[in-house]
Amino acid sequence: MATLYVRNFPDELYHSVQTLASKKNMSISTEVISLMEEVVDEKLRIQRSIEAMERIEARYEAFKPSIDGKDTTALLREDRDR
Repeated sequence: MATLYVRNFPDELYHSVQTLASKKNMSISTEVISLMEEVVDEKLRIQRSIEAMERIEARYEAFKPSIDGKDTTALLREDRDR
């Protein structure tokens, strides 16, 4: 398992993490790992959502109406009326 050292960690943030850890009867290291997992998972979920929306928008932009400019609803109606 990797070791992570963080320089210039803000005192106020450290004390907040320490408080959270003590309320859960956890070590500060364990609490930091837990918090990082939550944040990273959320960031990845958001990134996947953004990428999915970009793919949807690209497909939408790639859609071109028929050459004669007829609305698809009109085409369906015309086909049903036959």
